[in-house]
Amino acid sequence: MIRITTNGTLINYKSSLSRSSYNLSKAREKVLTQRNFNTYAEDPAAATQAFKLRRSFSLTNDQLTNTKTLIKKYQAAYSALSTVKSDLAEQSSKVSTLSAINAATGSGRQPLAEVLQSNAESIVQTMNSQYGTSFIFAGNDALNGAPFALETNSDGTKYLTYRGIAVDSAEGSDDFTALETMNNETSYVDVGSGLTEVNGSLVSSSAFNSAISGIEYLGYGVDDDGDPKNVVSIINQLSEIFSRCDTDSGDYASDEDAEDADLLAGKLDDALNTITNKWTELSGESSYLKSNETRLTSTSDDLNSQILDVEQADFADAFTDFSWAQYCYNAALKVGNSILSQSLIDYMS
Repeated sequence: MIRITTNGTLINYKSSLSRSSYNLSKAREKVLTQRNFNTYAEDPAAATQAFKLRRSFSLTNDQLTNTKTLIKKYQAAYSALSTVKSDLAEQSSKVSTLSAINAATGSGRQPLAEVLQSNAESIVQTMNSQYGTSFIFAGNDALNGAPFALETNSDGTKYLTYRGIAVDSAEGSDDFTALETMNNETSYVDVGSGLTEVNGSLVSSSAFNSAISGIEYLGYGVDDDGDPKNVVSIINQLSEIFSRCDTDSGDYASDEDAEDADLLAGKLDDALNTITNKWTELSGESSYLKSNETRLTSTSDDLNSQILDVEQADFADAFTDFSWAQYCYNAALKVGNSILSQSLIDYMS
């Protein structure tokens, strides 16, 4: 016969009570935190999966933030360019130019010259629009001041500059090369297009170019006739021609001015067509960003749902486990009372 001693019973009891207390504590923690695990050691497989999901979730949210910021920037750019295209160029400058070159309304050429000059200044101000502290149409130089400026020559004529360089620079010159470089600037942003590098160089199709160059829309350089391609420069030259007309009759100062006015009026149409085409491209980029936002939002929601499936405990099951652990612990306490009471009697006897 094996005799069970009091000390042996107490040792076993303390071990069982400690285990019941630990189980109750873990069950209570699971109910309070509603998590399946709180340390890697508790469930290594689930913790590894959760880490991968959370990393993807964080990356997706960063891409979503980038996309939302770009959407706001491109909406501001689209609005500014719409104003330039519709209000200032087509509805005001083009109409004023057509009225001025029309012989029937030619007597108002000098007042129309003022209208054109005002439109040119308004276009420059609009193209210097900001989003936050950044100049929208400044390419990669968005924090260093307004990109466009109307400067005045020694003879009083005005000319347009982009980041300090005259936009009417001839092809082949250093200034023209600098303008081309600025027009082709890139500032890539990760918007969830599979950011990829090959031999240390970024694959352009795997990121979004957020640099917006103003001269891409307004134009730069000169054509074969030596006339500017920039819409503001064309409007400026038309304004100067019309301002030289006779105040009363509206007659041109010279036949050359009359020919230049007709020629520049046609080139104004070409410049406006360029703006329209670029404006359409900008609209397409804005639409892409919006659809990308929808895709990333859906991906973020799916990843969050997967994270909850792995980490979040079922509350009903967790509460049931807690109730059972509490019952076991209370039962252990009652058993302990019996053991301790019997042990005292044994000792006294």
